[in-house]
Amino acid sequence: MPNGEGYEHAPTDYGPLTQQQAENIADLAARRAEERMYARVGRSVVGRALYAIGAAVCALAVWLSGWFHVTLGPPK
Repeated sequence: MPNGEGYEHAPTDYGPLTQQQAENIADLAARRAEERMYARVGRSVVGRALYAIGAAVCALAVWLSGWFHVTLGPPK
């Protein structure tokens, strides 16, 4: 029977999953979901930290330009 015609399931189907196989699949899926969640949270935290550092550097530059009368840009 070419292309699996006449089969109720695909020809490579070895029957229903055992309880242990289903638990292993569920554990693997949970681990992958957890890894993806931590990766997203990590990217978010790093992005916010870089944003805060950039804002602090800009604020420091503005403060120093007023304190030391340094101009930010080409000389006049």
